[in-house]
Amino acid sequence: MFTSGSSKLVKQLNRQHIINLVRMNSSISAREISIITGLQISTVLYTLKKFESKGYIRRIGMGGTTIQGGKPPVLWDISSDYGFTFGIELLSKQVSLVLLDFKSEILFQQTYSIEYTTDPEILAVQIQNIVEKVIKDYKVPRKKILGLGLAMPGTVDCDKGRILYSMGFDLHNINFKEILESKLNFDIQIENDANAGALGVKWLSKSEAKVKDMLYLVIHQNFTGMGAGFIINHELHRGANGAAGEVRTFLPDGFLVDVIKDAVILHKGECNICQRHKDGEEIKLSDIILAAKSGDSGAIYIIKEIAKEFGKRIVQYVDLLNPELVIIGGDICEAEEFIKPIIRKSILNDVISEFAQNTRLKFSQFKSLSGAMGGASLIFQKFFVH
Repeated sequence: MFTSGSSKLVKQLNRQHIINLVRMNSSISAREISIITGLQISTVLYTLKKFESKGYIRRIGMGGTTIQGGKPPVLWDISSDYGFTFGIELLSKQVSLVLLDFKSEILFQQTYSIEYTTDPEILAVQIQNIVEKVIKDYKVPRKKILGLGLAMPGTVDCDKGRILYSMGFDLHNINFKEILESKLNFDIQIENDANAGALGVKWLSKSEAKVKDMLYLVIHQNFTGMGAGFIINHELHRGANGAAGEVRTFLPDGFLVDVIKDAVILHKGECNICQRHKDGEEIKLSDIILAAKSGDSGAIYIIKEIAKEFGKRIVQYVDLLNPELVIIGGDICEAEEFIKPIIRKSILNDVISEFAQNTRLKFSQFKSLSGAMGGASLIFQKFFVH
């Protein structure tokens, strides 16, 4: 139970605690909440009824009778139809979108191709067209849209919604929140993709909600860099200027070209991805993963070599931060079967502290939707915290 600070602050924190317990437990009684929080059951019941009157939560039935007998307790859950949230991960030529209900269940998901542009107005119109189509096709009541959370690579002032710098779009100091809100007419929240991914795991994954210190990592599609999101003492660490975790490049210069050459030699005739690269096609991370999963031995070799470099970076972060858990998100999750043993081996063999060897390694349950789910979590976090 929260006991310090002003009475108003204590009440606010207690309300947050109560509704988040309902959010993370799909069937919970006032008595269970009282036991967990240490609050008087009368206080819990009063707060639950307040949330019920606003439509946030609902009664879903009665629990079993206690050993002592008596009236069965009322069970509570989040009202899934209270509102809807959009989550988007924005890349230079691609938009991944999810539509979630108030219980964070995915109602719709889709990846769209967009035209590359460095004009923020044109970029906003492309996003607007995609979102408006989903609203129309899915018949989403506009008055029930809680907002849209946007995750993208780069440095972001999330409080003001400004893109300070995004190499992928060559955008500098642009108030993209203002531009997008003027077109969609509902709340927009913007965050760096890795930070959003970390928040998404923390807020939307029940198994990770209690993790105190966590490292979230994502490799950008075109291999230009790697993003890292840090959860320290349950809070997202953005750094002094919001730029914490941005790594310009994690592959040595010429690495991919050299590895593809090696794959051609070692897997002659069995590297379709190598031939496509030779023919001048731009090869993305997802292309290599898809080829590897289809049995292309050359692609499997390439993805394992990338994993070795990825493992070196992870070891550096583990030595520096000593997190309880490392979560890997994004498209690279689709290659878990190939890369997890390699990264796990790096952590076990190369970290300095023997205690750091206990760091757990997981791949995000949201996989390629990790960024979009992280975007949606920005709206949920704002709602359930404030």
